[in-house]
Order: sequence, then structure tokens, then C-alpha cells
Amino acid sequence: MLIDKLMVAYMDTKANHIYYLDKNEQTILLDAIDPGGLPNLEFLDLEEPERFLEIPKVMNIESFSWMVEFESFHQNNELLHALNEDEPFKRFTEKVIEFGLHEKWQTFQKDKVKSRIEMWLTENKIKEIQKQPE
Repeated sequence: MLIDKLMVAYMDTKANHIYYLDKNEQTILLDAIDPGGLPNLEFLDLEEPERFLEIPKVMNIESFSWMVEFESFHQNNELLHALNEDEPFKRFTEKVIEFGLHEKWQTFQKDKVKSRIEMWLTENKIKEIQKQPE
């Protein structure tokens, strides 16, 4: 489904990847930044500037707040300590795996991302994303 692809684009943290939603075709396009640091944007249609909408990327502060919220649900001091260490994202992930919470964390995170993408679609007045065959 398109919403799943939007979620993947949202979670892609590679700095040289910029994703766009083609609102007419309901597809996602990737524009990798060239070595000079500029987007390629070859697919953008100058006659229809509203057709392509840049998909936002998850921000570290948002991901961190999800980890804090997840820890508060599980009341695990080890997870809390991991959030206060150097490299909190790495340490948190290690502790989630160590305590057998990885599947719960993935489900929690997926729910947060889906909610965020749905909010983004609403903010941009994209009322309906048609279900497409995979």
C-alpha cells in the first residue's frame, strides 16, 4: 500500500535521499542529491508545481520522544539509563533487544510513524490515498 511506502520514505534518514509524493499518480519518487549537493529533480513538472510534494523525514527529537514514551509504558530502568548514555539510539536498541522487547518496539514505532504520515496527509489536504496492488 502507498501508506506503507510513505512510512518507509519518512523513516529513511539518509541525508542525500529526498522523496516526493506524485499526487496525480499516487507514487513515490526518490531524488538522490548529486555530488554537488543539489537535488536532481528531473521528474518535476514545471507546469504542475503542486503535483509533487516533498515527504518529510523523521527527526531525531521525534524518534527520541518515542523512545521515552515507550520506556514510560514499560517502566524499565535499563531502557531509561540507555536514553541517558552516549549514543542513546544505539544503546536503547541494544537494551530493547536484550529484554525481548524488539517486536513490541517495532510495532510501537510503526504505529507512531503511521499516525505521523496520516497527519501529514491531512495537513496537505490529501484526502484519500487509493489502495493499490503491491
